[in-house]
Amino acid sequence: MPKLIAANFKMNGSFSFIEEWFNAFNKEDASSNEVIVALPAPYLGMSGNGNVKISAQNVSTKESGAYTSQISVSMIADNNVSYCIIGHSEAREYLNESNEDIKAKYDLLIENKVKPIVCIGESLETRESNETFDFITKQLEHFKNIEDEITFAYEPIWAIGTGLVPSDDDIEQVVKHIRSHFSQTVKILYGGSVKGENASNLLNNLDIDGVLVGGASLNPQEFAKIAQSC
Repeated sequence: MPKLIAANFKMNGSFSFIEEWFNAFNKEDASSNEVIVALPAPYLGMSGNGNVKISAQNVSTKESGAYTSQISVSMIADNNVSYCIIGHSEAREYLNESNEDIKAKYDLLIENKVKPIVCIGESLETRESNETFDFITKQLEHFKNIEDEITFAYEPIWAIGTGLVPSDDDIEQVVKHIRSHFSQTVKILYGGSVKGENASNLLNNLDIDGVLVGGASLNPQEFAKIAQSC
């Protein structure tokens, strides 16, 4: 079964950088996995080739109106975007997004045929307090009545951009916990300091359906290595 390999450029890039990135990645890519690149909003109209799908990094809870700086679901759909990341810990923190906000975004994306990738994950304080599973359950509860396939990205906040990676057992326990809440197909990506050197173990030895890659994805050669790891 092909894995889902997603790059999140965050607030990085330019027209020239992204064009050069796609050119370099296409020379290296020999993966049969599904590859996704989440670009900053101004660059959503760019694409690499038919093997790379474009994702937005967020979307508004509102469909239109007087919401300066916001980007509606119809706007990202106009750019032929296949996916959209929602609930990323950085958006939860800096934009004060609630679990209710994220579910509202999910509903809008589904209505407009854009596939949501719902990010969940605990802080270091939560993990050290042995409250990880309760915290994850609260993030999942708004999605428990969904019958369609859903994709989550488990990103422990303390592992994002820090170089720290949870143990295989820690990841497996959370993945099992997530799956236990749903009767339908659930895809689960892992994110948090994913790099070329640890991707093979994550993708081949754990019960995950792919990875969400941050900083390492900005290097097209390294991201191609990750995409080829499984």
